[in-house]
Amino acid sequence: MNSTGQSRPLGWPLRISVGLLIILGIGYGIRMWMQPPTQPDLEDGRAASEEFFTQIREGNPGEAWDASTAEFKSIAGRESFVRLVQKSPLLKEPLQFTSTQKVTVQEQPRTEFLYQSSRSGATVRVLVGYEGGTWKVDRLTL
Repeated sequence: MNSTGQSRPLGWPLRISVGLLIILGIGYGIRMWMQPPTQPDLEDGRAASEEFFTQIREGNPGEAWDASTAEFKSIAGRESFVRLVQKSPLLKEPLQFTSTQKVTVQEQPRTEFLYQSSRSGATVRVLVGYEGGTWKVDRLTL
């Protein structure tokens, strides 16, 4: 307040700083809102994983590969994935969902879906990613 009892208006540096903070906050909020999700809910993740396994068991590993994410495709080409499936009887066995676990991939929280073979007891791990508006298999670990 000045000597007359009136408060001084905010100075221009303070107004600019407040304005910049508001703009940055709005920008951050929009970025977070538009960022695709990194973790599906249990139902969506299982549906994507189980559809992938069904295509493989039905003899269509190429279609399973086609329905995977670009990340999955960059890890293994179509032909090499088909050969992997042919050499891995585990992928042709009925697999039962057992649990999920939280993992971090490229500093992003992700959910890994674990499946187990009732025949061999071996575990298959599936990471599901969001691409093109749907959940798809992003990584597969035998």
